[in-house]
Amino acid sequence: MLPGSKPESGRRKSRYLLLILTLAAITIATLDARGVGIISSARDSSRDALGPVGDFGNWVSTPFRNAWNGITNYDDLKQENERLQQQVDELKTNGMREKRAQRELKKLREQLNISFLADMPTQIARVDTARASNFDDNRVEIDKGADHGLAVGNPVVTKAGLVGRLTNVSRTRSVVQLISDPDFHIGVSVGKDQIHGVGHGNGDANTFIVDRGIELGREVRVNDYVFAGGIERSLVPSDLYIPIGTVKKVTPDAAERVQNMQVELSARLDRLDVVQVLKWTPSD
Repeated sequence: MLPGSKPESGRRKSRYLLLILTLAAITIATLDARGVGIISSARDSSRDALGPVGDFGNWVSTPFRNAWNGITNYDDLKQENERLQQQVDELKTNGMREKRAQRELKKLREQLNISFLADMPTQIARVDTARASNFDDNRVEIDKGADHGLAVGNPVVTKAGLVGRLTNVSRTRSVVQLISDPDFHIGVSVGKDQIHGVGHGNGDANTFIVDRGIELGREVRVNDYVFAGGIERSLVPSDLYIPIGTVKKVTPDAAERVQNMQVELSARLDRLDVVQVLKWTPSD
């Protein structure tokens, strides 16, 4: 026998024995996990007699048992996790939808209770912000048209005041010329004495200009209210007083002998969402 052959043979036997123990542990763990009766009975009978050996067996078989359970239960756990995650996502989505619906309802209620409109027939419409970019800053598009009784010239308002008027109307949509447009001219009433003048937009979403009709010497003050209405042959019904804004600056023009006023608009033209269109058309 060659030198060193015994130790080599011993190592092979040790590896072989370890392989047998490992396979046995996997088999026992598998049968135990499946609830095979004979394994359970044998385990219970030998627990006391083979306590130390059992401890060793548990130590050896535990990783394999855990691995087996992990493999057999992974798909079920994954499906359950996906199902629970789907429920969480649905609850979040439903919660967001409910909050959005509440906001929409609040906006509609606000538009339905505009005191200065009295009994004037109107149509609620929504500003299409996606299509607003098709026009300049002084025009927006709404989602109602002739099918809802709208016509060119109809005034458009929010609860804050005058927004503009319809300039183009199709069956289902309309274009609004905003009061900020420099080409938008309208008769106004200013202050407690309802002094009549004429104003127009100046391209700014927050400012309106009154520069015609109010002579020097007429009492006009900062913070006086400016209304559309109260004037015959106006762009809005003469019996309605629709807010435009408040006077922020008064500048006398000696050459023209009039007072020029800078007015801060009541309606936020840069935040339009829901509006009301008056079903009223000015006379030619």
